[in-house]
Amino acid sequence: ELNMSDSFDRMTGKRSAKSMILSLFFLALIAVGAIAFFKYYEREKPQFNFHGDISIFGLTREVKFAVSDARSGISLVEIVMTQGDKSAKVYEKKFSRVGFFENNGPKKLEETVILESGALGLTDGEAELQVTVRDFSFWNWMAGNETIMTYPVTMDTHPPKISILHSTRYVSPGGSGMVVYKIDDTVAKHGLTVNGHFNPGFPVSDEQNDRYIAFFGLPFDTENIDKAVVNATDMAGNAGDAAFGMILKKKNFKQDQININDNFLNLKIPEFAHEYPQLSGSLVDKFVYVNSRIREENYQAIVAATANPSPLRLWQGPFERMARSSRMAGFAEYRTYYYNNDEIDKQVHLGIDLASTKRAEVKAANRGTVAFADYLGIYGNTIILDHGQGIFSLYSHLSEIGVAVGELKEKGATIGLSGTSGMAGGDHLHFSILVNGIFVTPVEWWDQQWLQLNIHDILDGSKSKYKNF
Repeated sequence: ELNMSDSFDRMTGKRSAKSMILSLFFLALIAVGAIAFFKYYEREKPQFNFHGDISIFGLTREVKFAVSDARSGISLVEIVMTQGDKSAKVYEKKFSRVGFFENNGPKKLEETVILESGALGLTDGEAELQVTVRDFSFWNWMAGNETIMTYPVTMDTHPPKISILHSTRYVSPGGSGMVVYKIDDTVAKHGLTVNGHFNPGFPVSDEQNDRYIAFFGLPFDTENIDKAVVNATDMAGNAGDAAFGMILKKKNFKQDQININDNFLNLKIPEFAHEYPQLSGSLVDKFVYVNSRIREENYQAIVAATANPSPLRLWQGPFERMARSSRMAGFAEYRTYYYNNDEIDKQVHLGIDLASTKRAEVKAANRGTVAFADYLGIYGNTIILDHGQGIFSLYSHLSEIGVAVGELKEKGATIGLSGTSGMAGGDHLHFSILVNGIFVTPVEWWDQQWLQLNIHDILDGSKSKYKNF
């Protein structure tokens, strides 16, 4: 009996072990199936996004988009433009499955497509952009998950028309000018380009939202005006332009010789060495480095500070010159620097130096917002005021700065004190005017008659003369 009982227990144990093995096998099979189903039959749809606004299309339009599918990868991206009964495929990319259980499509895709309306055979008016994206999932009978998105768009293939209402006729190197123009469309960007330098345009007034003004300055070394053209780009990306001519009045600038001695170097180099620890070599080497390399860096800082002018014309009337001051150096004077009778450097003085009493009050030449107030290399302690629509004034070599960036200062408000900071041998104010980052002669902006004839009369006249134009 004991033997029969032991045999029965052994048989029962074997059946239990076999059942357990089968159970584990089926559980493993279910787990593998679940994993496979989760991996290959996932139902997460691919994602698609356009970069920027695509509601308007012009003659040519650059379109950027991004596609992603983190699970099984991208198998198809298709973009179709339809208008009425016309349909045009503007983009398609397919990825093939190499292995049955392999996800061969990319997880992410970023593309840029150039759409040309003429080639698509579409006309101005309403249209529709349809995007279809699929992934490599086995779902939907192995067709994959699908995302379909539709975007209503407007086709606009006509560039904006520009009419020149007024343009400066005569201008000199280092001089200023302006153009007044009309645009017949809502535009995204517009302005005046002179010899490759862009000058943004701004509304002439609140009452006339289709009339604009763009101020410009000619660099002091301009030899020819190769091209002056007003450009405008509408919301659809269509570009229009209108060219005009100007007469360049040649101008000769003064040549000056500056002798640098050890007294000057011993006085100024410690200041620059403190601000620019990279200086090396002799005192003359350090001077030349500051006068050339640091000067260029300072100019780039000035360009950055004047890059985003106020759209409002804050200034009114002539710019004020420093009271009871004597002129020490003029605009665009060509300077040759000597040390011990040896030429060591050449630069151009892009401002007017005015001397009064020591630590004289420096006042805002016109109404403006403080765009820069800090130490600036060869300029020393410097203030830049934004007078609106691209016009800026610069005050340097100050002993004291009395304003902060962002403050609005009225004409005649004290903003600092004159001094000897920077590349200054004696107490004075270095004063400059810039138009969209170009140094121009301040003399024109001090001259009430020049302003009246060349700017104020034109602006006042544009409100009536061109009212119905």
